[in-house]
Amino acid sequence: MNARAFNWYLQRITGAALLVLLIMHFWVEHYSVEARTQGITYEVVQARFFRNPWFVAVDLSFLFIALYHGLNGVRNIILDFSWVRRTARPFVTGGLVGFGLLVAWWGVTAFIGNDQFFQPPATLGETTVAPAR
Repeated sequence: MNARAFNWYLQRITGAALLVLLIMHFWVEHYSVEARTQGITYEVVQARFFRNPWFVAVDLSFLFIALYHGLNGVRNIILDFSWVRRTARPFVTGGLVGFGLLVAWWGVTAFIGNDQFFQPPATLGETTVAPAR
């Protein structure tokens, strides 16, 4: 299988994965027990999120899959409409890969830079949540 066919299949696979991840994200963030009883506040989301590494894995995979899908789509549009010459195609691809790596690094550091990321789960339950007004 050549690289173009591989990218074509991967674009479809990541599109389907994004649909599943989006449904999971909406279900967890908007229809969970905490969201219905306590409301959606920063403290509730942060305590629930960092208590369960599954949420971190889902959101990080959401980030990486969305980045690949979106930037590959932009690359395909640029190359399909011949907005650049054939000799400039590697530079377009390299620029988009560089931009994707920068945004991925930025997204991962948002998780790692959080104070609660490395705390054991027992201390996360002690987060105080202000009552909804």
